[in-house]
Amino acid sequence: MGQILGFIYAFFLLLSMFKKTTKKILLMQTLAFFFKSLHYLLLGGLSGFLTSMVSGIRNLIFYKIKSNKYFTILFIIIFLLIGLFTYNTIFSLLPVIATIIYTIIINYNNPTYLRYGMILTSMTWLIYNIYVVSYSGIIIQIILLISNIIAMIKLDKKNR
Repeated sequence: MGQILGFIYAFFLLLSMFKKTTKKILLMQTLAFFFKSLHYLLLGGLSGFLTSMVSGIRNLIFYKIKSNKYFTILFIIIFLLIGLFTYNTIFSLLPVIATIIYTIIINYNNPTYLRYGMILTSMTWLIYNIYVVSYSGIIIQIILLISNIIAMIKLDKKNR
């Protein structure tokens, strides 16, 4: 069941990369993070579960109101606490690192920067998925990397 939820997550995350505004990207990713959280919970990936849950809340808040430095700092602190709480190997810190990077990038309110950040975080999540043996997660991150590059070429090229 965890793997199936991972593919549902991937579907919504893939859709998010083709949205033209940061708000639309965040809204679609909020839905995706719900499925991603359950996916990691069922696979025993505690740091992936907690960071994904908090990321969904973060995206919902940043969708409703413009992100600002206070919320950014608050979420970074929460992610660091998750890292301290769930630490068991260096790999368990990867979701924390990825979500902190993404939380910072959201503040630029620029879909191009967001897509670049998504490439970096996808690579980090790919390594984590290998660690927690999430077959759907591994496939998802490879697809996301390729899709994000295509979206950058298609959408960001027009903005230059």
